[in-house]
Amino acid sequence: MRIFAPELIQIVMGTAYSTLPSSAEISPVDALWTLIQAQTASVRKALVDRLLAEQKSIEKQEAMVRDSLVTAFDELDKGMAKPDARSLFVK
Repeated sequence: MRIFAPELIQIVMGTAYSTLPSSAEISPVDALWTLIQAQTASVRKALVDRLLAEQKSIEKQEAMVRDSLVTAFDELDKGMAKPDARSLFVK
């Protein structure tokens, strides 16, 4: 069952339950996708930009943790382990 933005708004507002069969189920992903499709191009672009920026931030954090762990394991292998693990994350 495909529901478009006006129908979805009615469902969210609680005004369309009487017109839908009781077995109608909408997945959260489908509901979100319908809302996104109903937006203007500029809003969709802003959403994409924000998602890409968030992904870049996550990748940067992952790289920092990966580099810190590589450094820690290299120092451990060379017998240069530091007594305080908190100092591994200081650059």
